[in-house]
Amino acid sequence: MKSKSTDRSSYDAFSVLLHWLIAVFIIALFASGLWMVDLGYYDDWYYQAPWWHKGIGIVTALLIIVRWGWSLFRQTPPSINSIPHWQHLAAKLTHQSMNVVAIIIAISGYVMVTAKGDGLSVFDWFTIPAIISNKPNWVDPAGAVHLWAAYFLIAMASVHALAAIKHHFIDKDATLKQMLGRK
Repeated sequence: MKSKSTDRSSYDAFSVLLHWLIAVFIIALFASGLWMVDLGYYDDWYYQAPWWHKGIGIVTALLIIVRWGWSLFRQTPPSINSIPHWQHLAAKLTHQSMNVVAIIIAISGYVMVTAKGDGLSVFDWFTIPAIISNKPNWVDPAGAVHLWAAYFLIAMASVHALAAIKHHFIDKDATLKQMLGRK
């Protein structure tokens, strides 16, 4: 399925776009999630913020699934020889863990919204029906999972970003350039 050629020195444009779009969306979702829980009922954003948050959250989860599918077909750049094997494994494990945690966040958000039987509207384009109904006691546990998984994801993403910066500025290797689509 994947091309075996190793002449590519960076990720393809679609992989780069998915990576950075998902990263920006996750940061925006985290910031908006923290901000909107403090909104008052009479605040102008009381209804708009959750509408945006839910829509972008579902789009982000779909983009992660697309990225998983795309990874089956894309050609990856060759490994950088100066990086120890354990670091390559740690990076892959961290990246996949971030994806799984992001999906857990989306699922817990879905449970929070639909536990009472209402569907989840995505930008008024379509509604994801409630699979669970009459479970209002699930809202708080799902909210706790949603919050703590989001903190965990941001912590992992911060370490991931710091590692990329370390590789770029200290190790002076091509790790960051690869994910920026540069040779």
